[in-house]
Amino acid sequence: MSLDAQTRKLAAIAYGEASGANDPNEIGGIAWAVANRARAWGGKTIDGLLAADPNYTYAVKDGNQRYAKLMKASEDAISADKGMSLAVDCAKSALANASKDPSNGAFWWDGLDFKTNFDNHPKVKDGFHIADPSHNIFDVKDVSHPTTIYWKVRDKKTGKEVNSKVRGSFQFVWVSTAAYGKTIFWTHDADYLIATGGKAYR
Repeated sequence: MSLDAQTRKLAAIAYGEASGANDPNEIGGIAWAVANRARAWGGKTIDGLLAADPNYTYAVKDGNQRYAKLMKASEDAISADKGMSLAVDCAKSALANASKDPSNGAFWWDGLDFKTNFDNHPKVKDGFHIADPSHNIFDVKDVSHPTTIYWKVRDKKTGKEVNSKVRGSFQFVWVSTAAYGKTIFWTHDADYLIATGGKAYR
């Protein structure tokens, strides 16, 4: 096994963020979500992505034991460990953009805290949609926040910005793409992106 720094970092993130079940789809989905976002965001490296969004994954800075284990492990130790070797294989596939993407094009994910911290969770406050019943591993109901965005123009008399034509409307910021183990995967809702002019990876 020849393991470069970016592959190790991605494997450690996927291994650390996933539950302890070592589910290939859960670990693979996280690896792919990270790699998908890095590719979409100007082809960033994993380190470049984390520098651009320091709060993207907490495993790298919150003392996550599984993340630390893989980051410190020798290549022989990784090869001998089912979960860690799986994470490395998933990271390699995700970085190469080869094989099937278990996350179905996701850029983000949430673990059990989505359920345990539901009322205060940022995605709940934004609004989310479970796109398929199979994604609803935490048995939650959609939360919608209907929002209309207007183009702005400057009033000739007052010089103040006022609403003009409707730019777009949306109910949700987040939409699920897949779920495995104790992880649910997300992208931004298409209507949200149209209404706000936002980037899919931001």
